[in-house]
Amino acid sequence: SALAQEKGMLDKYMDKYWAEKRDVRVIQKRLYQKDGRIELTPFFGMVPNDEFNLYFPTGLRASYFISEDIAIELFGSYMFHKDSDLASFIYDSYDGGLEAHIPQRLWWTAGLEGLWSPIHGKFGVFTTKLAHFDWFLAIGVGAMATEVSTQEVGGKTDKKYDVAGNVGTGLRLFVLDWLALRLEYRNYIFAAEAGGVSHPVELSLGVSFFVN
Repeated sequence: SALAQEKGMLDKYMDKYWAEKRDVRVIQKRLYQKDGRIELTPFFGMVPNDEFNLYFPTGLRASYFISEDIAIELFGSYMFHKDSDLASFIYDSYDGGLEAHIPQRLWWTAGLEGLWSPIHGKFGVFTTKLAHFDWFLAIGVGAMATEVSTQEVGGKTDKKYDVAGNVGTGLRLFVLDWLALRLEYRNYIFAAEAGGVSHPVELSLGVSFFVN
């Protein structure tokens, strides 16, 4: 009888212990709301897949959320650049009197795109904090401005403007209700000067400010 009472008390304490361990609070609604808000995102990045130039796009994205999952975004960026190792080698090789011509160089891009955020979630940080995130897809159209070599002595160039499409994906990491980080991948597609299709890839990091 005494052993049965001790076992009953032990079961009672164990049930109480595991009940506390299993007490999980459920968040019924998203902590960070976007519907009806404007998101302003200054950003900088890199275009690493050009043979002759390494580009550093710097620009701004402005988004309006028509729902929690869908936004319309205007974007624009200027392409700072430096010569790649291959371009430097070509210039050095033609230093004896011949002109080396790089056929086309990115200048700036701008356009309109749609964003769709199908996945929202959170993950633990140091077991005590929850970080909230959105994963989104982007598709849009705009203009790609480039500088095109004229093959004339002196390195003269012409300006060229093409219609450019873009597709991409990104991750928005919320810091505060009005502040988030955006990590993004974009693939631009436009007609190349020498024929065919050019498809520069852009990797970027931005800081988003949400305005009511």
